Amino acid sequence: MHRESGVHTHRAWTWFVPTALMALATGCGGAGREETPAGGDGTGTSPVASTPSEPPSTPLQPEAGVPPRVQPWFHRLGGPQDDTGTGLAVDGRGDIAMVWLSTPREDEDRESVPGQRRGLTLAKYGPDGAERWARDFSRMRVASPRVAASPSGEVFLSGNAFLYPLDFGLGAATDGFLLKFSGEGQPLWQRRAGQKVHGMAADGEGGVLVTAEEWTPEGPVPVLAHHDAQGAFLWTRQLDRVDPGTRLHALALAPSGRTLLAGRLVGALTVDGRAFGSVGGRALLLLAFERDGRLAWGKELRGVDGDVTGLRPERDGGVVLVGELRGPLTWGGSRLSGSEAFVLAAGPDGAERWAQPLVCDTQPASPTVALDDAGQVVAVCGGTLSAYEPEGAQRDQRTLSPGECPEGGCPVAGTTLDFVPGQGFTLVGHQRHGGSSAGSAWDQDAFLRLLAP
Repeated sequence: MHRESGVHTHRAWTWFVPTALMALATGCGGAGREETPAGGDGTGTSPVASTPSEPPSTPLQPEAGVPPRVQPWFHRLGGPQDDTGTGLAVDGRGDIAMVWLSTPREDEDRESVPGQRRGLTLAKYGPDGAERWARDFSRMRVASPRVAASPSGEVFLSGNAFLYPLDFGLGAATDGFLLKFSGEGQPLWQRRAGQKVHGMAADGEGGVLVTAEEWTPEGPVPVLAHHDAQGAFLWTRQLDRVDPGTRLHALALAPSGRTLLAGRLVGALTVDGRAFGSVGGRALLLLAFERDGRLAWGKELRGVDGDVTGLRPERDGGVVLVGELRGPLTWGGSRLSGSEAFVLAAGPDGAERWAQPLVCDTQPASPTVALDDAGQVVAVCGGTLSAYEPEGAQRDQRTLSPGECPEGGCPVAGTTLDFVPGQGFTLVGHQRHGGSSAGSAWDQDAFLRLLAP
């Protein structure tokens, strides 16, 4: 079902298993779609009606009087090249914005194949999995593309043009770039965010926050900036120069309007007169900034060597973080040791709440996290999904089943997770087909899927 343009979608359905996380780990499949050109630099698509596949021979029937459950769905996206879903965001209407990369096979173990391509695809889907639109940008070398979504439906795209300027329809995008698209996928404005851009979060008024860095002869300088709906600065600030290896990349916007920034600090850093870290040392750092960019509070775990790869605010002003450790961590009365992933929660002022180890499988992917409207914490690391109560008790742990896998063995790795109100958790990542990960014939496709409520 691969198309010449390199985009391939597959939709399917499963019968709901009445255990929440059994449904979260269920694979799906179904019907495809046709495409019609939309003109300009991108392509548009029109969804066609999908119908559920035939039920299994012994379906699980819902109980009498119980309303029907949300049906999980799955899209396989890509072509003969390697494709990876890298970004995901849900807007206020439940629509899902996503971005994926297409890269020709360039490893030593596999030969080039006809039709492979390089590019970036930005798309939007409805909460039911129906495609709203897709814009395909060919022949682009982009590092770390991400998306954010305004409540009203506009889409933000960020990434790093590390070899040459890129054109998304508004002229040359250079270095770490930031673009805003309308809810229908038309480019509105673009800005240079820094030498590299690392994180992004949309606000409730059509604006966006970014975390980036500028390079100086003395070392990198972290940058925070808040743009309004037209792209003008609401505020921006450069922090002090930091030592190489510092990775203050995880960013979120709290319900209070505060900016949350977290990551790895190497050496010492002073922010608004508050000292963090130590010369020659390492720490995990969590900072909160007021609406005007002033420091509200900061929390550090000095001596901890690791990274923060995901950050989600809680309704009460707290925050949940996921990341990776290279040594011990003590938090909220728990001690995590060894090289492992983690999930932890902090209170509105950085107070310690709870911490848990996070299980990962062998598929390479950094941990990602999301919260549902009841405060349940769900994290994905590679192809392993873990769920926790708001107070930190682990509810379940599952291996994600592949979607649409006729080969019988398709390793899955999730890269970004978000929550669709009234539907469930949605996930992007990549899935390998056509052989083991160590073989020479496999193909990697991006995916977008609704896991389940």
